[in-house]
Amino acid sequence: MKKTRSTKNTYSSRFAPSKRKELTTPNNLTHKFSARALNLFILLPLLIAIGIVPLVVFLKVTPIPVDYQQFWITAYVFDFFSYYKAQIIIFCAGLILADALILNHLGQLPRRQLVFKIPLVVYAAMIVLSTLLSAHHSIALNGFFERYEGMWVLLAYIILMLGAYLFVSTLNQVWLILGAWIAALCIIAVLGLLQLTGNDFFQTTTGRFLILPSQYNCIANSLDFNFPKYWIYGTLYNPNNVASMMALVLPITTTCFIFSKSKIRRIGFGVLTGLFALVLAGTHARGGWIAIVIAALLLLGVFMRHKQLRYWKLLSAFTLVAVLGFTTLIWWGVNRANDVAINQDYATHSVPAIPEQLSERLIRHYGTLGSGRLYIWIRSLQMAKETLLYGRGPDTFAVYFPNQDSYKRFFNQPEAFIDKAHNLYIQIWLNLGGLATLAFIAMVVLHIVQTFKLLSKAEPSGDLYMLSSGLYAGWFAYLVAAMFYDSVVSVAPAFWIIFGLSLAVNHQMNSAINSSNCAELSTE
Repeated sequence: MKKTRSTKNTYSSRFAPSKRKELTTPNNLTHKFSARALNLFILLPLLIAIGIVPLVVFLKVTPIPVDYQQFWITAYVFDFFSYYKAQIIIFCAGLILADALILNHLGQLPRRQLVFKIPLVVYAAMIVLSTLLSAHHSIALNGFFERYEGMWVLLAYIILMLGAYLFVSTLNQVWLILGAWIAALCIIAVLGLLQLTGNDFFQTTTGRFLILPSQYNCIANSLDFNFPKYWIYGTLYNPNNVASMMALVLPITTTCFIFSKSKIRRIGFGVLTGLFALVLAGTHARGGWIAIVIAALLLLGVFMRHKQLRYWKLLSAFTLVAVLGFTTLIWWGVNRANDVAINQDYATHSVPAIPEQLSERLIRHYGTLGSGRLYIWIRSLQMAKETLLYGRGPDTFAVYFPNQDSYKRFFNQPEAFIDKAHNLYIQIWLNLGGLATLAFIAMVVLHIVQTFKLLSKAEPSGDLYMLSSGLYAGWFAYLVAAMFYDSVVSVAPAFWIIFGLSLAVNHQMNSAINSSNCAELSTE
């Protein structure tokens, strides 16, 4: 097929230098350098948020207000993994807003359609409304201790996503951002593999001094993280967070490995895929693997393209069997709970002879399933009716969760303080409200459908198709893993930026399809 000249938008035309010979003059070389420097400056907040934030580990000591000391065992919070990440995220969002104002003043801010504009506005509005109506304004604004996902951070996520969508206009820019991210993940992988072999860098003298302010060097020798030995937590605070990050990146590197035509590229992405798979295995987290398998099925449907209609009977039967199996399992569990005498003595877990609700029976028998997630989900869903419209405020889950519940003795770690839902969607519902949850799901569904249609009609070749399908599978896998994990400042910025990059790549590919041009993104 004959290639036609690609159409550049105003933004890329403004900053992408021409290739004419006249540009070899000193003045034109200066202009070319200035354009590249300006492009890099505009992308700098995204590069910091995705390439540096995940690596930040540094002690922040924060006194706990008297009103919240009941939630903590000490009068101070010693945070290494979340506070400074949150502050940098907010800073990056501020830079993006400043860049947008400058570009708008110059008349160079791209105008692009957003298929989920209304759900996005609703989601952002509910973040603000839930904060304003919260009984715990300080936490709603700045986040809970060791989490710090308050209103400012949640709004910053949205700004990061919009920045990635609006500011990324060339294929080189996409690769630059992904390169910064993958470089950071390689560092995390090396640290993680050391932790897997029992050689945690942060437990060495050098590692301890690197993450401690000078005034706290005196505690370096006694510093110890209570993580299981031979488990990978990297710089992301928790093995679950590492699993969530690997679920986000593995579909991307795998897709690039499959579609890359260059032998060097294929070898490189193959090595990265193997490395990140090993890291995921070292987290001992099953949710990440489940997410990757489901994302692979999604891509399989895309690659089948129009042929997937041939298999609708098989897929329908499979879905029906899965639903019936799940329903049967629940029915069996309920009946088993009903058959047990309420006042029966369970060794160390005796149950008082009082009527029990169905949820309590399930907790008593199955509360430890999913590393205790079933207990957390049941108790969390019981509060859902109180936040149908708006939530109790960002990051306020820990304040309202019944940590003094008598049935918590059936939880894996009864003494543990539960400060998160271990499910992104329950987390959004309780903190921001049912309306915000529906808006968030609407955003995701609209982008899923739009991308699926786009990939189904595009030719399966070239970097555009490779990146679109890889990014698609990546953020989709993250959202599947979010059924078991939470939004955290260590991982969420990467998700929102990848989500924005997916929008940007789709925009360019859709423009190419509409103009009957299968050329790649214009390079700078």
